[in-house]
Amino acid sequence: MKINLNPQFAKLGESFFSNIQATPLLKNPHLIHENSALLNELELELSSAELTKILSGVAAIDGYQALASVYMGHQFGVPVPRLGDGRAILIAEHQTSNSETWELQLKGAGQTPYSRMGDGRAVLRSSIREYLASHAMSKLGVPTTLAAAILHSHDQIIREQIETAAVVLRVAPSFIRFGHFEYFARQKQPRQLETLIQFVCNNYFPEINLSDSDYVVLFLEEVVKRTAEMIAHWQSIGFVHGVMNSDNMSILGLTIDYGPFSFMDKFNPEQIFNHSDSEGRYTYAKQPYIGWWNLYRLAEALSTIYAKTDNLEQVLSKYSDYYNQKYTTLMAAKLGLSEFSEDDGKLLDELLQIMQQEQIDWAYFWRKLSYGIVGQQQLQLDYPSLALSNWYRRLENRYQQQALTPEARQKLMLSNNPALILRNHLLQDAIEHAKIGDYSEMSRLFDALSDPYVESDICQKYYKPAPRDAAEIILSCSS
Repeated sequence: MKINLNPQFAKLGESFFSNIQATPLLKNPHLIHENSALLNELELELSSAELTKILSGVAAIDGYQALASVYMGHQFGVPVPRLGDGRAILIAEHQTSNSETWELQLKGAGQTPYSRMGDGRAVLRSSIREYLASHAMSKLGVPTTLAAAILHSHDQIIREQIETAAVVLRVAPSFIRFGHFEYFARQKQPRQLETLIQFVCNNYFPEINLSDSDYVVLFLEEVVKRTAEMIAHWQSIGFVHGVMNSDNMSILGLTIDYGPFSFMDKFNPEQIFNHSDSEGRYTYAKQPYIGWWNLYRLAEALSTIYAKTDNLEQVLSKYSDYYNQKYTTLMAAKLGLSEFSEDDGKLLDELLQIMQQEQIDWAYFWRKLSYGIVGQQQLQLDYPSLALSNWYRRLENRYQQQALTPEARQKLMLSNNPALILRNHLLQDAIEHAKIGDYSEMSRLFDALSDPYVESDICQKYYKPAPRDAAEIILSCSS
């Protein structure tokens, strides 16, 4: 075992966390997949046997006292004063040879002081979803937490029905959330709040000079920018998070907490994927706004130690600019355009309206569009729409106005329109196989997701539009 411990968060003190140990899983705990490439990249030398002991809670990391952190959050817009890592335990902080520090966290490792009425466990289906989703998002170029290994056990877990337990080894530079700052503001602990801001700046935003009297504003601006760009990425690939509570928002602009997420099949911006979201708060259409709303809650927390609220408001007003700049850059590449004008915005808006009206499959459409006239002909067969046919002609006219060659345009589009996204029905198939002890489909899907922009003959079934009933899959927060 090789882990180069470099405690940082663990030095903040007892106000920020509680020390805790994982609760062992006892009924045939077995490793079902490990992300070898990620483990190698992070210089984590852990054998399968060692990973099994760590993930099952049988063994701890020598020299590190595991912990669960405390935070609050706005859940579906309602403040909950005290949440925290209810089923996640930080087991190590590891430093690589290039001085990067990565936090290693077990999700589903048992109860913590913040579990409330929960058991602190995760079930197999939700763990597979998180394990594959974080891998998929990473390979799509979306900022995200990562997953290094997953373990399955026959210990029984009660949810809507009896299920089996699983644990994911999650990895990120930091798991600090908006809710951490909200917590100390609400608890009227300004010293801890200031300490946390300085900790993030020192470790993750080193360009911010803490001697600057307005460093709190600079801190907020960095979070605003990262959050806006992350959500722009989501929108470009048709990803719906499903539960954008402020405690599920990473301070580093990483996609975190994969619960009732979904990659859209048919383009429906108003579709609800989380059955707890009765008002449709967390739909695709509302994600950009909710990102801003959560940032406003963060700014409110910061205002308890920084009196120049006008400065905070000014930074929040930059959110739309950061979002639009990233979004238009991403969508221009998907369209095969070297730049994006106001008229191109109208062209894109028209397309999105058609896609919604015709219920066009998001990922399938963009991939086929990447193949030029041949792709358009196939799409016309799949979606025989006069409006879409007219739109193709306008797009071709736009292509004539730019310097990109057809070859360069296709290369640009193919590298920005993935052939494979992690559709719910593909995930569900892998989960159903895993429930009966067959993890081969999960492994095949993991491998295919490792290179989502390159089509392979053996993965053809993954590239097809979703079956008609796939859109009916609605998930819970425990998913």
